[in-house]
Amino acid sequence: MLSNNKILILIITILIFTVIFGFIYGNKTQSQIILNGKIFQAEVVRSQSELGRGLSGHKGLSDNEGMLFIFDKPDNYGFWMKDMRFPIDIIWLDQNFKVVHVEKSVATSTYPKVFYPSGPATYVLEVNSGISDSINLQIGDEAKFIKK
Repeated sequence: MLSNNKILILIITILIFTVIFGFIYGNKTQSQIILNGKIFQAEVVRSQSELGRGLSGHKGLSDNEGMLFIFDKPDNYGFWMKDMRFPIDIIWLDQNFKVVHVEKSVATSTYPKVFYPSGPATYVLEVNSGISDSINLQIGDEAKFIKK
């Protein structure tokens, strides 16, 4: 039989893990991005740690999911496939949400190569490999951004 002190310690430990888990996984911002009529539910990342981690370690995305990176100013932001488990399309958007560059079907084996856009971007959307072809995405296409 557990003593009252051990039960109290167990309850406190469970509460601490619940708070930590909720903080890590409950504060993710979701938005919708519409590209050529296709709606993506995108996890939005802005902090330095989130920007560095990206989709690394994720098991995969459904065809209507993505990750949206938001930067403070337009620049030629590079992306790599460190610790990635699946191939993706990387879509760079300018401050007006127009597509400025697309890297299609970027394989996990390309790491440590870094992929850069052909022009400055403020937003980057990562989606499953092949999506940009399936929606016939072209340079200059405009995305619509709907914050939830």
